[in-house]
Amino acid sequence: MKNAITIALFFVSIILSGCNSPNLSDAEFTNITPAEIKMDNVTYLLTEEILTTDEVEDQIGKVTQIQVLVSYSEAQNPYKNPSKIFKIKDISVEKAIAIQVNDKLFIANIDES
Repeated sequence: MKNAITIALFFVSIILSGCNSPNLSDAEFTNITPAEIKMDNVTYLLTEEILTTDEVEDQIGKVTQIQVLVSYSEAQNPYKNPSKIFKIKDISVEKAIAIQVNDKLFIANIDES
């Protein structure tokens, strides 16, 4: 009986943990200058403007693919480890997002071209 309860609790915890995971969009990062982030069929251009963690809201995406078009030496690569994408407080996602690169949060504006 204890084994049945343990197994049932195990499956319930797996099901509930799946319900809590946020639905994050996948993004593609291209290391040209300025770097491009493509998420949900929208292209954003990375700026040099840095944000603090207080200026962003929830994570809305993650970089799942990196296109390397420019070869940088390891020491000179300005785009090491692009990872998480966040919504910026008081700014629509249709205008700009924040992307974490090299442990800093950078603004990426929508590409108007």
